[in-house]
Amino acid sequence: MLDHRLSLAASLYDPCFMGCDIGTDHGLLPCYLLRSRICERMILADISPKALAHARAQVQRQHLESRAVLSLSDGLDALDSVPSGTCSCVSLMGVGGDCASRILKNGTERLHQATLVLSVHTDQHLVRACLSEIGYQITDEKLCFDRGRYYIFWRAVPGEMHLSQEEMLYGTQLLFQPSPLLKNYLSFRLTVNTRKLNGLLSASECETDDMLEAHNAVAFYSEQLKRLF
Repeated sequence: MLDHRLSLAASLYDPCFMGCDIGTDHGLLPCYLLRSRICERMILADISPKALAHARAQVQRQHLESRAVLSLSDGLDALDSVPSGTCSCVSLMGVGGDCASRILKNGTERLHQATLVLSVHTDQHLVRACLSEIGYQITDEKLCFDRGRYYIFWRAVPGEMHLSQEEMLYGTQLLFQPSPLLKNYLSFRLTVNTRKLNGLLSASECETDDMLEAHNAVAFYSEQLKRLF
């Protein structure tokens, strides 16, 4: 049984012959995708030998060896383990926005227009900017709360995407899709940025850009909360 975070990731996957999970850790998501026949075959990739060993053990426990390709690799280098263009959907989760952006930029030519399922812990704006830069557009932006933490998920496909600065920073579809989590998420982001702003105001020295960013975020989330009530 998948947790809320991995269940959301699975729901954004395109049914396909070959999928790939980058940074697979314990391999729970790809094993679910295989068992559910959402994907006929999966690449389970991780840069950590220990993590890949856990994934291998998971594959063996579920008797999925014949449909799984395990790859000890860095980022999208994992796609080199199958014929070029074979993989139709790639997931990348559990890293920061800077790391995810680096992985996507360094391996763009390996994607061959595969659908992307993405989630990062920090710096979501970097991923939105990266997707636009590498020729991808966001088709779904979803919110998830799991184990005391909020997660934003994207499904992205090849295409042009032109985002305003506000959309880059705070999201596109997320704020306008009905979700029982949205009000609490906006309140949480407002609290975080208010604390940040107050900390900057009380500091003896602070960067003007940081102050402006925090001020704008407080104003944005306050306005969005007013819109919902």
